[in-house]
Amino acid sequence: GLCVPLLALQLGATYGDLGRISAAGALTYSVSCLLSGRLADRLGYRKVMSVAAGMIVAIFVLYLFSSLILHLLALSIATGLALSGFWPSLQAWIGRGKERHGLRKVLGGFNLSWTLGTMVGPILGGYLFEIDPRRAFALGAVLVGIVFTGLLALRLKEVRPEMSGESADSFPESAYFLPMAWWANLASFFVTGILRSLFPKLATDLLISPSVLGYLFACRSLAQLLTFLVLTRTHRWQSRLLPLLSVQIFAIFGLCLFVFARSTVLFAIGFAIHGLQTGTTFASSIFYSLFAQKKGGKRSGIHESLVGIGFFLGPLTGGLVADYLGPRTPYLFSMGIVILALGIQIMLFVKRSKLPSPGRNENG
Repeated sequence: GLCVPLLALQLGATYGDLGRISAAGALTYSVSCLLSGRLADRLGYRKVMSVAAGMIVAIFVLYLFSSLILHLLALSIATGLALSGFWPSLQAWIGRGKERHGLRKVLGGFNLSWTLGTMVGPILGGYLFEIDPRRAFALGAVLVGIVFTGLLALRLKEVRPEMSGESADSFPESAYFLPMAWWANLASFFVTGILRSLFPKLATDLLISPSVLGYLFACRSLAQLLTFLVLTRTHRWQSRLLPLLSVQIFAIFGLCLFVFARSTVLFAIGFAIHGLQTGTTFASSIFYSLFAQKKGGKRSGIHESLVGIGFFLGPLTGGLVADYLGPRTPYLFSMGIVILALGIQIMLFVKRSKLPSPGRNENG
């Protein structure tokens, strides 16, 4: 997420180039997730994840030989395809057959794990990139290679466990809140896409070094990590719209910092606020997506597809806006997207509130 834009900048990339590189991979990811989730339900999660991990190792190796922006564009597309086979499969596997309490715990552990990776990754990647850009990609190939080897060696238990009857079918509020969580998460990752692909150039223009930039990205991940930790320990956020709306309103303030700030401290605060936003919306979206008796591959595929759409539209539109209207305007544009998503969620809530309560039995 950090080293690819930095490598692109070394090759002379503009804001538009950065947007297209990120958007190409995100579009591939978004479309492929709609198919890969169902494919994993049929073929088995381990098989699909193993193929995906092997592809990612090869992609990291190819980055070592990239010398054109066109190369980065092609590798971005390949990365989107590979990741679409990995993440929905992993999410569906860990959420398979879990009740409310068990699902909250297992998803909490999953969210903490991948967020810890996104926190350490930019710090280490930024440090290694300053020394030698090739080292960052080589390390990535080694680490994913270990995951690939583990998937080949291990035998994942994919037999569906028995449930006590608690599911989205017996708790229809899951389906009730799912569309709202999806809209919130889509807007969050629209912003994430802009920050990941375009902020490195703004930081470079402001003479922020790659290592400091890595720490700024880590601020977002740390805030997201803490958010996941809190949400794992309580269920009070579930089936309630106010926590979801509150963090999005707070996120609008955070985006204001990216519009006006020049200090790394203020940027760090902005990244932390965005981490709170993504932590809340992602946890809500994946929880409601997997809290069901039916196979989770399809819903987790839609969940990840919407993440991909955000990563696609954010860099693509943000890059165009930055090229024509200035480097700060993508963050103003992001504020408008968050406000639009908030409006849609409120309309959905009002519309559904007029219907019978989702958990109410018609016979009383």
